[in-house]
Amino acid sequence: MTEYKRLDEKAWLEFGKNLLTEKGSEKQKEFLQVYRAGKEDFLEYMREHLLSCKDNVINGEHIAPKHKFAEREFIHPPKDTQQVIWNVFKDVPDEMMVYCGFWANTIIGMIDDGRIGPDYLAAELNGVTKTGIYMIDEALKSGDEKIIDDRVRRILRSMCNPAPRGKRIVFNDFYLGKAYWRWHWATRMSKHIKLEFEEILKVLDEKCYAAFAAKMHTSKSYISSQNTLGGLLLFLKQEQQENKKITETKLKKVIDQLSYLSAWKAIEMQKPNLTQIEIQKISESL
Repeated sequence: MTEYKRLDEKAWLEFGKNLLTEKGSEKQKEFLQVYRAGKEDFLEYMREHLLSCKDNVINGEHIAPKHKFAEREFIHPPKDTQQVIWNVFKDVPDEMMVYCGFWANTIIGMIDDGRIGPDYLAAELNGVTKTGIYMIDEALKSGDEKIIDDRVRRILRSMCNPAPRGKRIVFNDFYLGKAYWRWHWATRMSKHIKLEFEEILKVLDEKCYAAFAAKMHTSKSYISSQNTLGGLLLFLKQEQQENKKITETKLKKVIDQLSYLSAWKAIEMQKPNLTQIEIQKISESL
């Protein structure tokens, strides 16, 4: 298997945790100022605090999009940009794509190549009026320790650092990972159930994907098998067709019940269309 360049997982986690030890600290303020200053300051900071130690970097093939992103495009990649992201990473083994350190190296490389600015990583989720530079300036001017800490956490999440929310960040709270994994599941499941790729992408919209990703990759989740996930996607498609607006909260409850059911009933052994019926019953009971 091809080895890909990435940061050591433990070193990358410690880098993030070290920044979160004290809200509003001088360390956090310096961190924000570096991202505000631009590419060269950012790279120098990363070399000083992480990259200069050879044990912190696992060498191999470096892979990253060559596409130059606008700030909002990076935060909310449209479909054509999602395609670009998928084309870059589609041949990389799944086991590599779950490494936070792999994605971190990708982001650092994209900044080094001028594909994104380090300030992009601080942008608010709407990415319009509250750009990265605006949000950094607002945090530093406020002097509020919580606002400063929140902005540091946003940057870490945007770089796929697991310190704020754990390793599941690769699936949802990290922009490139979110785009990649939505495309991945739509591609995989379109070969297994009677839904087209485009239909699955539509099913896994912002709301549904957020609930799906939050529950998909936990120790208590049993929905990752193709049959179970297939049933869930068929259920969500039916809900859309009937113009039923299932909330993210309810969907999470449905998935929790489905996981419980799977644990003792081995529901993943039955066909997706039968699983869909089980899921419909769960939804109606909530």
